[in-house]
Amino acid sequence: MFLCLLVAGWFLSMISPALSGASHTVRAQEVPDPTPAYTVRGVVRDADSGGTLPGANVILTDSLGQAAAAASTGEDGRYALRVAAPGRYIVRATFIGYAAHKRTLTVTTENTTHDIRLRAVAAFLDEVVIEMAARNEENFSAGLTRVDAQDLRRVPTPDVTFDLAGYLQTRPGVVTTGDRGGGLFIRGGTPTQNLILLDGMPVFQPFHIVGFFSAFPADNIAWADVYAGGFPAQFGGRISSVVDITTRNGDTSEYQASASIAPFLSGVRLEIPMARERASLVVSLRESVIDIVSEDLLGEDLPFRFGDRFAKFHGHLNSTSSVSVTMLQTFDEGNLDSSDSELSRRSTWKNDAYGARYRYIPPESAVMTEIMFYYSRLRSRFRATPEDLRTSDIDDLSMKFDFVYLLGLSEIRFGMFGTANSFSFDTGRNNRANNGGMSSGGMFFQTRIALSDAVRIEPGVRMEAFSRGQGTSLSPRLRASWQVGGVGARHRLSAAWGMYKQQLVGLTREQDISDVFTTWTPSPDSDRVPGATHLILGWQGVAASWLEFSVETYRKWLSNIAWPVTTSELNSLPAASRVEGTAEGVDVGVSIRTSRYGVDVGYSLARVEYRRDAQFSRNFFPTGLTETIRVGAATFNPPHDRRHQINATGRYETDGWALSARWQFGTGLPFTPLNGFFTSVPVSNPQSSTHLDEEGRTFISQGDLFTSRQPTYHRLDLTAERVLRRAAADITLQGGLINVYDRENLFEYSIFSGSRIDQLPLIPTFGVRIDLR
Repeated sequence: MFLCLLVAGWFLSMISPALSGASHTVRAQEVPDPTPAYTVRGVVRDADSGGTLPGANVILTDSLGQAAAAASTGEDGRYALRVAAPGRYIVRATFIGYAAHKRTLTVTTENTTHDIRLRAVAAFLDEVVIEMAARNEENFSAGLTRVDAQDLRRVPTPDVTFDLAGYLQTRPGVVTTGDRGGGLFIRGGTPTQNLILLDGMPVFQPFHIVGFFSAFPADNIAWADVYAGGFPAQFGGRISSVVDITTRNGDTSEYQASASIAPFLSGVRLEIPMARERASLVVSLRESVIDIVSEDLLGEDLPFRFGDRFAKFHGHLNSTSSVSVTMLQTFDEGNLDSSDSELSRRSTWKNDAYGARYRYIPPESAVMTEIMFYYSRLRSRFRATPEDLRTSDIDDLSMKFDFVYLLGLSEIRFGMFGTANSFSFDTGRNNRANNGGMSSGGMFFQTRIALSDAVRIEPGVRMEAFSRGQGTSLSPRLRASWQVGGVGARHRLSAAWGMYKQQLVGLTREQDISDVFTTWTPSPDSDRVPGATHLILGWQGVAASWLEFSVETYRKWLSNIAWPVTTSELNSLPAASRVEGTAEGVDVGVSIRTSRYGVDVGYSLARVEYRRDAQFSRNFFPTGLTETIRVGAATFNPPHDRRHQINATGRYETDGWALSARWQFGTGLPFTPLNGFFTSVPVSNPQSSTHLDEEGRTFISQGDLFTSRQPTYHRLDLTAERVLRRAAADITLQGGLINVYDRENLFEYSIFSGSRIDQLPLIPTFGVRIDLR
């Protein structure tokens, strides 16, 4: 891995002068006069708090109204734009939740500073601002949804701080296991095939044991880029999707504090200026109380405990560089089979993630350099029966170097990366404990080329070398978009295509309808690395300033996917097989936005199919899953194949009040039916009678693979909020109902206890939040 980084470093040192020369060549072609390029840079801040605004869009237009340069602010709120000539420009800045900024700027020197302060406006924005934000080019990219804190607050959840998990579950193409046991299946991919990044740090299992919540509350999020597929070359290591979360920086001028209490989750959050206008610290602590209050509130025990700890330091070292350090810790524990107090099916997991990032933008050029180091680990435990404890631990150490060359509306991004993983797992009774490791490293090259103001292409390639004799990969990527009719047109077409590899493997048992425990392992030595190819085509149309439609169709070709091989023995996970597959579907969306209300409706039609040839099962370590089993050919729909799904959300706001509603509908998920149990007593000596006193071992008889389906799932949630503004604080009161009509939605049928476990019943919720001024 480190040899690969050294080679990549040498390669970068060789091509850096060429890239710099290339940028000057581009400018020379655009402007015959060899005058040096002119750079406009600055910081975008909240006008009231002084906090920086990552993800704000800044555009320079010339006297003819043509876009001369555009960029989004980084996590420190800074931007840098390069124009080819001096003169008078219009600088425009927009950010969802804030009034637009528009000023005339005269550029006379090679370096011009223009800081921007945006003022927040009431919850739903002025229609003109909404239209501008909705037409931001990032919102029209195939497979990509950009999410901010305002989006999260439109989805009713039993918590006054809101959460990314609740929002993601409303997106077309996203399937969940329900209210218990966190995990997202995105357009045919499994949870272990999703790359979840928090300020660049990988987080393996960030979704809490109660499915409404993740480790990402709205207060901590600046924005999140959710790629349901077709993600660019700077992302790798997973084959399904990417959720790339950028957190907010703290206020550098004033202390900020908030606290909330609700039946499911309560917490506190602080923003502390460490050096005025230069450095800040954010601390967020959340912990559940539902295990304490559920008996009195609901009349039944909900034995779940979970929470998270988040901290971020961000500081400007000088006018051109900044550093940030991020920490996240999560914990989850609970008995999933709460209907049977004697059967402890206790599941626990803990995430720890730590990261540091250094960013530098030299004053003389629009080139950004980032150096990042991350460490992440997951510790999982699951007690399937009182005698059977399964464990899985994974550690990840990563480093990454990114270089971005800004060339007007275009950019060139180059990077190097390296990752080392260690594993330790025990799959339970009758299997051996195992440990091992793997590593990978390489480089990527990603560009954004503006062929015109309305046409953009983003070709890229990712080159990666794998350990364990698994060779190398070359993964090309391509994204493209076209505003039909020019900038500001009502129709936009977009497409994405790419090839992806994933050396990590996540295995679950399939003897239950749902299983929250995952065994993390590397792919078997010298075996082919799991892979996928994505193709996405999308259209988005603006029928009016308040009405948008979107349609995306996709197909994913999956190869060398690890699939568990189970036997008739209870709790058996002796080995794994390889399957090929496809995931395909169509997602349709309608979005309505006005000054007072917003409505989003999404429909998904999807199909996931796996095909397994007759084969012998694989082993994951020399001492690993040691049984070699002959498995027959099969074609089946895996347990996350939901054919039809509808999500509808709505929110109405007026005079300090807000009403929110969410309705979900999904057809049943596949499962393998249970025929029954039988007991086998080994008879070593037929002439002896000793076996007559032996208890024997219990085995399970199951039907054909995934030939039955669960009942249809649907649920309605409602919340109401009231904001009271006082001199010293804002007080938010929330009340609501989860599962309004008390639908008995199935979560799992346990083959161990023979019991049905349902999703959460009708639950009244209430919460209070205080934001100190």
